[in-house]
Amino acid sequence: MKKLNLLILIITILTIQNINSQTLKTQNLSKYDKQWYHFGFTLGLMNTNLKIDFQDYSTANKIYPTSSPGFNVGIICDLKLSKNINVRLIPSLTFTQRDIFIQMTNEVPIMKSVENSNLDVPILFKYRSMRYQNIRPFLLFGPRFTYDMASKKDVDDINLFKLNNIDYGLEFGFGIDIYLPYFKLAPEIKYFYGFNNLLEANNNDLIISNIEALYSRTILFSLTFE
Repeated sequence: MKKLNLLILIITILTIQNINSQTLKTQNLSKYDKQWYHFGFTLGLMNTNLKIDFQDYSTANKIYPTSSPGFNVGIICDLKLSKNINVRLIPSLTFTQRDIFIQMTNEVPIMKSVENSNLDVPILFKYRSMRYQNIRPFLLFGPRFTYDMASKKDVDDINLFKLNNIDYGLEFGFGIDIYLPYFKLAPEIKYFYGFNNLLEANNNDLIISNIEALYSRTILFSLTFE
């Protein structure tokens, strides 16, 4: 009886292993990577911050930025260049705000917020590793151009920061393509490093005028559906 139970247990284990092996060998969307172009969309959450360069760092502790959340939605246009390299144009709408605290002498800190509705246009090169079963890691790198559609040309409050509505820089990150039965899902983490000085110097306030430059820094987590 014990030998029979042992035999049944062995057969059961071997059967489960065989089923798992067959499942792992099943590739979803096996011909997906053969197409030269495809489209999709992306949804994302982000954390935006500002890097401040001061003219005089003795007053640097009186002005400091804080990170602010936002969200992003965009359309993916993907073109295959080679077996492992694709180029992607992803026009996106981004909604966020930038917050800066100003510490005046013997006063409560003042927070100044600038809301942003951006049109982002990243052009990213996607380097993909070899596909393993239904996953394929990748790296992203390329330029990004941003236009702030909510930017105000005239600012009357001397404590407000007048920001440039044009930004550009580099975006880079990584992710994993997950091949599902009917579409491809990819979680991505990207970082944007802005090159353009967003501050338009037009202030008479002593503390604010001490700022020499403002640069955008953004971390973005997104899900792509292709």
